[in-house]
Amino acid sequence: MEGLPKIAEQVRVPVNITVHPHLTDHHIEGQAILPAVEAMQTLAESVKTFKPDVDVVCLTDARFDKFLYIQPDRKHITAFNDIAVYENGNISSRLITKTKSPKTPITRVKEHASVCFSENIQERQRLPLDPAPVLGGIISDIPSERIYSDLVPFGPAYHNLQNSLHISEDGAIANIRTPITTDDHDISELLGSPFTLDAAFHAACVWGQRFAGFTAFPVAFKKRMIFNRTRPGETYVSHAIPVKTESDLLVFDVRIYSTDGVLFEAVSGIQMRDVTAGRMTPPQWIIADKDFR
Repeated sequence: MEGLPKIAEQVRVPVNITVHPHLTDHHIEGQAILPAVEAMQTLAESVKTFKPDVDVVCLTDARFDKFLYIQPDRKHITAFNDIAVYENGNISSRLITKTKSPKTPITRVKEHASVCFSENIQERQRLPLDPAPVLGGIISDIPSERIYSDLVPFGPAYHNLQNSLHISEDGAIANIRTPITTDDHDISELLGSPFTLDAAFHAACVWGQRFAGFTAFPVAFKKRMIFNRTRPGETYVSHAIPVKTESDLLVFDVRIYSTDGVLFEAVSGIQMRDVTAGRMTPPQWIIADKDFR
């Protein structure tokens, strides 16, 4: 189509994903899955290896279409990155796996995640100065212990919301403590600690259970801009702002700050849906018309 950027180069490169022990704590319905934030890290590292001069701090049009399951006792996952370099400098990146049926010669290709690393100057413009995150309306506090026991039942490595989550119809504000892993996991410096945005997703998930009545996880976002990279062993503040709510879709903007108010990253147009076909439902105590305190 006229006006669309042309592809200058295409390549499929192998990706070897190390299954660090903490990844098995990220599970849904008893099955460990690669977190969306880790998929983004994997793609960024692969693109950076292929094109060392590319800056990967502006991510656009991300999708997380199919879970990449982590099988028990697996130490590595063999995957591929389908990279397309466009004439305008943008790079699209798709994380895929290939499996072959034992009964047929057919090879099945699954796309698990995709994202564009943008070189567009307008996409990279800094946001205007933003006041400290505040909530309006009736604010409730939900202890993090209860979140991880009842609402976001991941394992201990992903219990990174700290103290209490402050939540109202206007949004959710959370304190996040990024862990220092003990499994020799070398946190990539390209996108910062993956645990920070992951925990911000948890806060948005809780908001959905409280005010929309269903359990939603991220399936896409429009843009992620990293201004400063988060680090292990630090504390941050996230602000999840509901932008759109429908019967089966929630859309949020998320901003992540240091404790002294410096903006570290902003993610806009986060789409969240029920990915379990209704099998995961919120407990009655969290529903908005219930007094759970």
